[in-house]
Order: sequence, then C-alpha cells, then structure tokens
Amino acid sequence: MRRSLAVAALAVLPLAAEAGALTVNPIRLELAAGQAATSMTIGNAADAPATVQVSVQRWQHRDGADQLEPATGGDAPIITPPMFQLAPGASQIVRIGFAGRHATAEEGRWRLVVEELPPAQAQAQAQTLPVALAPMQIATRLRVSLPLFRLPAVVRSQLDWQLDRASSGSSPALVVVNRGTTTERIDRAQLHGGDAALAGIAGPVYLFPGEQRRFPLPASAIAATAPQLSVAGSVPLDDHALAWPAE
Repeated sequence: MRRSLAVAALAVLPLAAEAGALTVNPIRLELAAGQAATSMTIGNAADAPATVQVSVQRWQHRDGADQLEPATGGDAPIITPPMFQLAPGASQIVRIGFAGRHATAEEGRWRLVVEELPPAQAQAQAQTLPVALAPMQIATRLRVSLPLFRLPAVVRSQLDWQLDRASSGSSPALVVVNRGTTTERIDRAQLHGGDAALAGIAGPVYLFPGEQRRFPLPASAIAATAPQLSVAGSVPLDDHALAWPAE
C-alpha cells in the first residue's frame, strides 16, 4: 500500500509562522531483486518556494541502535535529482536507482534523507552542486528519514516469538528473532495473561535478518499461564499462544 506522509517543517530555532511543509509519498521504498529503480514524489504544500535535497545513507544496527553511514561504492543507490526547487503547490518525482540489475543473496538497507534547506544555504550550495553532491552539514528546516530496501533473490518472512524466564541478573523477557531474509517491522505488540496486560511494545521497531530483540517483562509475568500475543506490523499475529519454557 502506498502511503503519504505530510511532514511539518522542523526548525533549528522555534517554528516560524511561514515555516513550510513537504509531502513525501511513499514513506517506505522497496526494490525487488533485479529491479533497477523506483521513485517517490515530494510535494511542497506551503505557500512559499522550497529547496530540497535528497541523500542516501547505509543503514546498520549496532547493539540494537541505528547506525547511518555515507553510502559509497558501486552498489550505492543513485538519486536523481539530488537537489531541486519546488514552487508552492508543485511536486517533483525523485528516482532512486542502481547501476545494475543483479539479484543479490542478501537484502540491502538504506535510509533516504529528505531535507528542506534554508534559502541562504540553499543558494550557496546550488553554486557548488556540480562539483560536490555529498550531503551537506548545515542547518536545515526539515529532515526526514525514509527506509529503502533492495530485496534479496529469495524473500522469506518469519518472526519467531518466545518467552524467556529470568536468569542470573536478567528479568523475564519476550524475545523475537527474525529468521527470514528481509527486514520486518513491528508497529505494536501486546502480551496478555488472562485479563492482565503483561507487556506493550510501541514501534516502529525494525528487525534485520538474523537479528534478535529482547523486551523485558515484569517478574510477575512468569505466573501467567498461556499468555496471548498480538502483533501489528509486517508479520502480524492475532492472539498467538505462547508458553514459558520448562525450568
């Protein structure tokens, strides 16, 4: 499903009345194995012109935290155009492509960064754009990050949920492991034991292939019999029964 995201301008200083707004559609991009390019549409919903820059960063997880690094090399996505101006009410199609159509065994993950530039910096950057297209390190009115995935040749979705008892120095936990080949998104998860709510997880939480996440539970959760798990996200579950492992 293609979804549209309207993003109010985020200012370094407090928001001014004339702060603009951009629309970005879709808010998640995927390329199938062998697909060379995709696109998104950026619109200016404000009553003033906007200068927009789009860049790409490689997306990794380290100790469960997002790590973004400059995307370089022959396998890095190519953004066209990387910088442009939008009149009030206007829109621009931005293409995201790759140099080749080769299918890969592993998923590729990036974040697309859409920035609205202040007028003075935008003018200065435009003068150097033909020489350097690298992302700018300047103050921006808006900065929003969107996920971009290049799917592997074999796509398999599988999230395994388990309950883990307390061990030495740790609390009981709800554990999820991504045993599939693509990144999965958890929007919301709720664990109930009878009428009692044991855990509530608010997303989005992205789980890369092979990655595991632990969500701590209160010690009293161990007394719950036949807990029921409901998950909203890319791999939904509806009242899935879980069991505590034997001691």
